[in-house]
Amino acid sequence: MDFWRKVHVLGAGTYGTVHLAAKFDPPLSVSTAAVKSATFPRWTSLKKEGEILFQLRGCREIVHCFGEDTSFENNRDVYNLLLEYAAGGSLVNLIEKYGGNMPESMVACYCYMLLKGLSRVHEEGLVHCDIKPENILVFPSQDGTIHNLKIADFGQAKKIEEKEILIAGRSFQNRGTLLYSSPESIALGLHKPPTDIWSLGCIIVEMITGKPIWSTCRSNIELFQQIALDNPIPENISDIAKDFLDKCLAKKHKERWTADMLLNHPFIVKTLTALPPNFDNRVLLSLKNPFGTSMWASTLHMFTTLPEHEKHTDSVPILYPHQLCAPRKKVPGSVRGHRLLPHQLYQPRQKNLPLNNAIRSSEQRVA
Repeated sequence: MDFWRKVHVLGAGTYGTVHLAAKFDPPLSVSTAAVKSATFPRWTSLKKEGEILFQLRGCREIVHCFGEDTSFENNRDVYNLLLEYAAGGSLVNLIEKYGGNMPESMVACYCYMLLKGLSRVHEEGLVHCDIKPENILVFPSQDGTIHNLKIADFGQAKKIEEKEILIAGRSFQNRGTLLYSSPESIALGLHKPPTDIWSLGCIIVEMITGKPIWSTCRSNIELFQQIALDNPIPENISDIAKDFLDKCLAKKHKERWTADMLLNHPFIVKTLTALPPNFDNRVLLSLKNPFGTSMWASTLHMFTTLPEHEKHTDSVPILYPHQLCAPRKKVPGSVRGHRLLPHQLYQPRQKNLPLNNAIRSSEQRVA
């Protein structure tokens, strides 16, 4: 049995809190992962994110999800997504490191990775809707030069054909972060693949200049005016970079290039031709799932904790992870050995169970 625990918080957002998790058994080897957690009713959105990551599995430029877990932690039912851990933090950290001095060739390499990820997202009929530096994770490379970027946090993602819900009386209809939102998403609540391309353009400007694209704005109204009317392309960059940004930041969304078109733009192609032949294969997707042997792990009570009033009392013995066990949970329509898709396993803990049942935990791995 693997003994995992949440070590500390890496970050928190609207749809969940991300912890660094570590496995300390056997004692001489330590495995790490990121665990994104949410309690009811927030876990509905997190489960949806898990379904999207399951659909996008296998793409090297999208953060890999190993599976899901449901636990009873600190007297609450918690849903956990099991993700790969990015030791390099986010793109925010990388931008701060260069402080506006990131070479265009490096920007082009990172842009190439993000375009590959967006191409897969759009190919699957999805829109991310919240592309920003905080949602792009950095996986350090062995040579320490060009790191590996992966798109994460699909909490705002939607299907392309999904109907938009406009909120009456709301000035801004954007789905994601206003600073990286496109004109049509703010004014019309329209979120299509070109929305992600606009956000990418904003990020490229930030990588080049070291500052957010609309850093001088002092209010949301002023920000919206600049997004709708101003030209944000920096002057002190090459003509080929300006042309590339012009294709990303076209005010009319129908005039923006697609991810696949931008992958063939000279700004990307010219840079990649100067790189080693094996550059495109430098990010290898690990087939090893630290949470199980299958492609997708569905577990129960991996992070379960005892209720506070049951800890270290004279009347109730202290129970350790290897002592906490219960019969496998029966799932309608499933049989032992079948691989279940995300969210086919979990049922909320019954609140009227006796107290002794509340401290039981079980773990189910689906081969």
